Order: sequence, then structure tokens, then C-alpha cells
Amino acid sequence: MMLDEIMKRLKRRGFVGNTSEALLQLDEEGKELALLFHSEKLALAFCFLKTTPGTPIRIVKNLRICCDCHDAMKMISQEFNREIVIRDCNRFHHFREGLCSCKDYW
Repeated sequence: MMLDEIMKRLKRRGFVGNTSEALLQLDEEGKELALLFHSEKLALAFCFLKTTPGTPIRIVKNLRICCDCHDAMKMISQEFNREIVIRDCNRFHHFREGLCSCKDYW
């Protein structure tokens, strides 16, 4: 599965999931698994499968992006050298080279 491969590469670079916002009554491992299947991460994995390397990725969602997904997208943009644009309910987030256009204020 592409999402597993993406997350394994991030963990090798030191990524640790931010489970502080997970509202489910689960243990830490369960919360990490729940965060893994957020819509923007699934959409990103699909884009990696269907686009050529270097192609900008654009994702639109009707909810705010969570801290964990925001941090993951910053690392993914750097690790895979991709521009990722996510439009949430408040603003556009342009992830490029490990940075976000919102400067981590959202």
C-alpha cells in the first residue's frame, strides 16, 4: 500500500504522529492508526499512485487540516520533492520543501 510506504519513509526521518488532537478513546497505537487514514493522507497516496514524480498535488477538503496531517505534509513535500496544495475550510496551504505558506498558523 502506498500510504504505508510514505509513512515508513517519514518515520525513518524522525516523524512522530501528533495524537494530542485525536478524540477517540484509544491507546496511542490506535490513535496513530486512526490518524493514518485521514482523508488528505489517503488522497495524497492516491495522487502518488496516479501522477508522475514532480507533478504538483492539489487536494480540497471541507474540514480543517489537523496538526498531524499538517506536519506530515511538510515532511512529505521535502522527502518526495513535491509541491502539495491543500485547500481546507479556512485557507490554502502550499507545502514546498518542508515549509507551509501559512507559517504554521492556521
